[in-house]
Amino acid sequence: MKTSRKILSKVLIANRGEIALRVMRTCRAMGIATVAVYSDADANAPHVRFADEAVRLGEAPVKESYLNTERILEAAKLTGAEAIHPGYGFLSENAEFAETCAAAGIVFIGPSPEAINKMGLKSPARKLAAAAGCPVVPGYDGEAQNDETLRAEVMKIGFPVLIKASAGGGGKGMRVVRSEHEIAEAIESARRESEKAFGNGALLLEKFIENARHVEVQLLGDQHGNLVHLFERDCSLQRRHQKVIEESPSPAVDEKLRAQMGEAAVKVGRAIGYSNAGTVEFILTPNGEFYFIEVNTRLQVEHPVTEAVTGFDLVKLQIEIAEGKPLPFSQSDLKANGHAIEARLYAEDPDNSFLPATGTLHDWRLPEHIEGLRIDTGVEAGSEIGIYYDPMLAKVIAHADDRTTAIRKLSCALRQLSVQGVTTNRDFLIRLIEHAEFVGGEAHTSFITEHLDELIGCVDERLNQASAIAAALYLQQRWQSANELLGQIPPSYRNNPYRAPSMKLKVGGAEAEVSWQFSNGKFEVAVLGANVVTEVLACEGGKIRLEIGGVQREFRITEVGDVLYVFSSLGSSVVTRLPRHPIPQSANSSGAASSPMPGVVLKILVSEGQQVSAGDALLILEAMKMEQTIRAAADGVVESIKVQTGQVVSPGDVLVQVRPA
Repeated sequence: MKTSRKILSKVLIANRGEIALRVMRTCRAMGIATVAVYSDADANAPHVRFADEAVRLGEAPVKESYLNTERILEAAKLTGAEAIHPGYGFLSENAEFAETCAAAGIVFIGPSPEAINKMGLKSPARKLAAAAGCPVVPGYDGEAQNDETLRAEVMKIGFPVLIKASAGGGGKGMRVVRSEHEIAEAIESARRESEKAFGNGALLLEKFIENARHVEVQLLGDQHGNLVHLFERDCSLQRRHQKVIEESPSPAVDEKLRAQMGEAAVKVGRAIGYSNAGTVEFILTPNGEFYFIEVNTRLQVEHPVTEAVTGFDLVKLQIEIAEGKPLPFSQSDLKANGHAIEARLYAEDPDNSFLPATGTLHDWRLPEHIEGLRIDTGVEAGSEIGIYYDPMLAKVIAHADDRTTAIRKLSCALRQLSVQGVTTNRDFLIRLIEHAEFVGGEAHTSFITEHLDELIGCVDERLNQASAIAAALYLQQRWQSANELLGQIPPSYRNNPYRAPSMKLKVGGAEAEVSWQFSNGKFEVAVLGANVVTEVLACEGGKIRLEIGGVQREFRITEVGDVLYVFSSLGSSVVTRLPRHPIPQSANSSGAASSPMPGVVLKILVSEGQQVSAGDALLILEAMKMEQTIRAAADGVVESIKVQTGQVVSPGDVLVQVRPA
């Protein structure tokens, strides 16, 4: 194996957001200068400002920016960067890019191009793993990729079947097929998504194992032939085949199984002479058998949980390996301490099929004073969350001596985190990690699907009531304090009272009228069918502290026009001040197919005058690297198509008008 011996002084990070910041912080701690690259959408992003230098790549779409290898290499040469760290995603598993870096005399901080070629594609990796004596999931990994062959192989494997992008990960290009009529559309959409995300449309078929756990093993190898594993991570809690909760160690793995899985992972790594950081992923069946599924030849999103239990900085080790240094430990030196758990905070709507959400982060406040807490993020108050990139806002990681305490710390951190202006999965994550079965160590890849009714659509009437009171009294107090004369008289004073002052609000999706009367230093507030005695204890600087029903709470309020984002220990709520008199609105035709999310029109599947049946696909939207098929709600005829391919649309925009049959 060729060993490089080069001490690095400047590294370009070919990524964005929290990924780029994560790598930059380690570089800064090591005394290494950093170069950021950015698209037009990220021109003022935190990772750009944090770096020592930054270079523009191009417009927002990834092909014109973060996948533009020519511009990235130009940026490295322009700034004198000696190495490129690809982070995870984008170019991190692109063997051609790694080869191009080497040809340009730039160190690629990752595995060799040969290793990426062997392990980065799932199909060849399956064959290599099987040859190394590692059990693999039954399936098809052949070179023939035509629709007829794939269809025949699906039928041969038997339902359910998992279709996967051979070139990628992160749930992209992945579909579960449970019946024959789903095959054609699943193959087409998986191939298209794979080509868009990874530039490779090759597909792999595997038997979909129900109620299995997703357990992966972290590998680390140097350029001197040393290779170790850093124990396992359990990544079973997933939606859309993407992980949302990861932990180490796995509650389903004992010492014997841990040794077996670690040994199997190292065998696979040794079979190709692996160096740098990588992950071998396994499916763990309910009866304790495990199967190889793929290798990620890069650092993983969930690597912080491994760092927490081992005490190692994996990015630092990656850089040192790239410099040609040997691993500073052997397998026998390694020990895991305590338990770590990570939650991925996404800009998405769990109550709307986890569709991505966009908007402005009007308030972004992170929890404090929790021992063992770590937050990796690339956003801040004022950040615009758009349609072009992954919707993950942050990773919240908690480490403790035991699993129960780690879960409690993570729950506390999520409850204290205020994220306002964009719909997120924060409350969903809290319910998920507090679910009795998860707390008891019972989880599998279908857990979220099976328990979805318990995890979404939960309405907290206390939250709605308290948020409405806080918003109304905050507006009332602010109005009164803005006028010097009004500040000298009691709140809502009238010299000829005829009714209690009131305002119309929308909270929790419902309209509510809030009225109040002030007496003896307190307000009696009527809201949502209840009369609540409330005292204003303090009100200043976007905060109001109230005693409601004998309990004191502080409410953090961010105003954007008529919308008030209200955050307290009860949770987050969006309160809208409504006009006193309703504004007439025209009714929308029931035959309209509207956009459920912000996105780009990827493909129009129908034409005007075409007959359609309920459930027929009308068009495909794409947002944040995810596709969504829009279907007809009822039988009818396509009357008009309101959009064009490539058009950017917003939630609620009418896409296709269907005249009922």
